[in-house]
Amino acid sequence: MTHPTPGELLELHFGEAAGRAERLAAHVRRCEACRLLLDDVAWVERLLAVAPDDGPAADGLAHVFARIDALRPAPAPRRAGLRAGLPSAAAILVGALAAGLGGPTAAAAFFTAGTLVTLSLAPILILESQKRGSGAAAR
Repeated sequence: MTHPTPGELLELHFGEAAGRAERLAAHVRRCEACRLLLDDVAWVERLLAVAPDDGPAADGLAHVFARIDALRPAPAPRRAGLRAGLPSAAAILVGALAAGLGGPTAAAAFFTAGTLVTLSLAPILILESQKRGSGAAAR
């Protein structure tokens, strides 16, 4: 079953779904998740209509976030182990090579490889931390 987008459901709620209203209404009659979403929209409207000067009820935002979390699809499994393991394996290989060959050239190669691995991981770690931080800040 394909669900209408939240935007389409809001258009249905506000009577702006020209030409699609019957199809969307039929879906909402069969789908509890979409019906609950529209119920939440109506609930927020009722709260705002009762006390427009005071703003929404104190638990309104928590209720909306709980509904969003309940409807949010599960994240795809991540394969971070492989991404982190390859640079580590490369560093171990170069370290073994440097130890086997010995000398200042091998040591310089080892430190160069370590520098490159560190520089290659830095953007990934920065982007991951920003992604996690922005997800928490959105709430």
